[in-house]
Amino acid sequence: MKSIFKNLFFLSFTLFVFTYGQSQVSVPTNERVPSLSKSYSTQELDSFAPILRQYYYDGDYERVLELVPRLITHADSSDMFLQAFKLRNILGTTFSTIDEPEKAFEIFNQGLNKAQKRKDTLALLNSYINLGNIFLKEDPPKAIDYFENALKFAKESISYERQHFIIENNLAELFLGVDDLTEAQSHLDSAYQMLEDGGLKESRKEYLAVVKHNQGAIYLEQKKYKAAITTIREAFKLGKNAVEENYLLRSYRNLMSAHEKLEQYKSVNAVRHTYDSLITRRYEAQKIKQQNIATTKYSLDSYKQQLRQSQLENELTVQEQERSNLKLRVFYFSFVVLLGILGILFYGRYKRKLLMKDLRLKNQQYLHAKEQSEKLANKNNQFLSTISHELRTPLYGIIGLSSVFLKNKKFKEYSEDLNSLKFSADYLLALVNDVLNLNKFSSIAGKKINKSYFKIGLLIRSITQNVEFLNRKNNNKVFITIGQDVPQILLTDKTKISQILINLISNASKFTEDGTIEIIVNALKKKKNKHYLQFIIKDTGKGIPKEEQANIFNEFTQVENNIEIIGTGLGLPIVNNILKTLDSKLVLESVLNKGSQFSFELWLESGRPEDIKEEVKIGKDKLKGKRILIVDDNKINQVVTQKVLEQYKMIHTTASNGQEAVSLAKDQHFDAILMDINMPVMNGMEASKRIRFFNKNIPIIALTAINYSTEDNELSAYGINNYIVKPYETDDLREMLLKNIVQL
Repeated sequence: MKSIFKNLFFLSFTLFVFTYGQSQVSVPTNERVPSLSKSYSTQELDSFAPILRQYYYDGDYERVLELVPRLITHADSSDMFLQAFKLRNILGTTFSTIDEPEKAFEIFNQGLNKAQKRKDTLALLNSYINLGNIFLKEDPPKAIDYFENALKFAKESISYERQHFIIENNLAELFLGVDDLTEAQSHLDSAYQMLEDGGLKESRKEYLAVVKHNQGAIYLEQKKYKAAITTIREAFKLGKNAVEENYLLRSYRNLMSAHEKLEQYKSVNAVRHTYDSLITRRYEAQKIKQQNIATTKYSLDSYKQQLRQSQLENELTVQEQERSNLKLRVFYFSFVVLLGILGILFYGRYKRKLLMKDLRLKNQQYLHAKEQSEKLANKNNQFLSTISHELRTPLYGIIGLSSVFLKNKKFKEYSEDLNSLKFSADYLLALVNDVLNLNKFSSIAGKKINKSYFKIGLLIRSITQNVEFLNRKNNNKVFITIGQDVPQILLTDKTKISQILINLISNASKFTEDGTIEIIVNALKKKKNKHYLQFIIKDTGKGIPKEEQANIFNEFTQVENNIEIIGTGLGLPIVNNILKTLDSKLVLESVLNKGSQFSFELWLESGRPEDIKEEVKIGKDKLKGKRILIVDDNKINQVVTQKVLEQYKMIHTTASNGQEAVSLAKDQHFDAILMDINMPVMNGMEASKRIRFFNKNIPIIALTAINYSTEDNELSAYGINNYIVKPYETDDLREMLLKNIVQL
């Protein structure tokens, strides 16, 4: 089930437009909201709402963050509850849009607390909806709780009919997203019944289309493919402009899936054409939106400073009011005391002015320094990323050719030199990967946990084989001990666990000579199917002086007595970043000249043998005589790929750009296509898309220096079956070809 939660947010956001969001004052939308240089009446604050909403719809999030906090401060101080609530809706929604859920939660929760104190039913209803929107993606059960609380208030009055419908629809989509089809259908039936009863006349067409789109999605999950097709097409007949674009995209995907299940491939292609057009249009719109969001995020710290300043001003206002009250009480006792208090107040006011002046100056200095620092950091990151990716192309040639020559008996007498060449190239590749990983695991995308089942023993043995050359060179012995209580199959982010173990095991191999390396996994405790495991990597190497142990976790830092050993000093900082994401930490125990021990502990779920799909081994001779089209604009890359294919006695043809590839694929038969992505004339994605118009079955495998593992860069949408990141091991390419070409 693909995520559908963007649709929920669109419907829910319209609530404050139809309830608290409407203004009774007509004000041009291009008028700028003035700064708070005076007090505003209720009518004046109401007149700002449509202007601020227009800023939001125009993507001017920075303007919203600049103006709304100060207006909220004024509304709160003047006890304008309704106006403050409207402004919090706009501010919280803006934070949600720019991916700042914690700030959005803080703003909406403030509104909920104030609504509870005022016992305002409509405000409580909207507050629960706003809070539910925050958790749509990350925590659907929590979102369901908030929407169910909102539903209790929505049922209290017919005046909340619009909110009631949207809540029922959102709950239907949420339960559909967590595969609870019974609950999803129940809530969708309630929403449909409201329309059948004659409610929501002004927006009935739009809402009926939404219900039809969702009903089609439920039919698809129930494997009622004909019903799904009929219902989705009914939704389209109600008008494609009546619903939000995300509903259309999801329904086109569902429609293609239903036709595909019924083997109606002509219908699939017809729908795909419209779907691709929508994807392209949304991609352009998303680029503009992301640019606006990126610009806005630079002003978040400024907003924090303004908020802090507003809080100080509020505190000072409260203090001044208390002192004024004290003046009134003391006035009846003595005129002399009154003069003394007035003197204290004037002195305090003078001191406050000095303090505020100094605070504003320091804030300006801080913001200027922060801006300069961010510009420098962005330039450095951009430089590192560009250089790192550019290095992959020549490394592909060096590693690929050296791997080919090592397997060629003609170069047997040069095997030692070739091994050294490949080792040096692998080290340079590791350096490139370390730089990219350091940025990756510090980003939001890098912190995402992608769980999968894997065999822990097989993973550790595979990693030790990768450093076998280094251990053979340093005359080290490696011992692997996995406790009897440790499950053979685990469920967690395999990539992150691999990255941790690769860095720790390679460090142990690098800094140990004529010694031993122990890799130990122990089970410490268990709760149902969760196991608290301890991972230990122990060596008898040089060890780390006690006074330097804290510094080795800093980037680009190495131990002074190990300075002769090549290293970047990035491995341990990367490990620390990953473990922090997994809610763990690295523990070091080391004695100089005796060795080091690194350990960490994690709660991991266990799996069953049937959770892992075993791959059937296929002989490499199965590739003999297969025709492969190599598409790459780099001649060296072409040569490397040709040499690899010739090892397995495969026949190859080359093309230098996507346009040549399309022409050759039309005129000749190929068993597979190895497609580069970034090329002149026509890139690999566009070429793959065109090839799919006349050849649906040929395997297309992308060979690229860019990792397309995220959803935003999904290559399958262009008809690409799989991809390999350059440079790669020749065995990896062989396995990929066997998997895609050979029919078992």
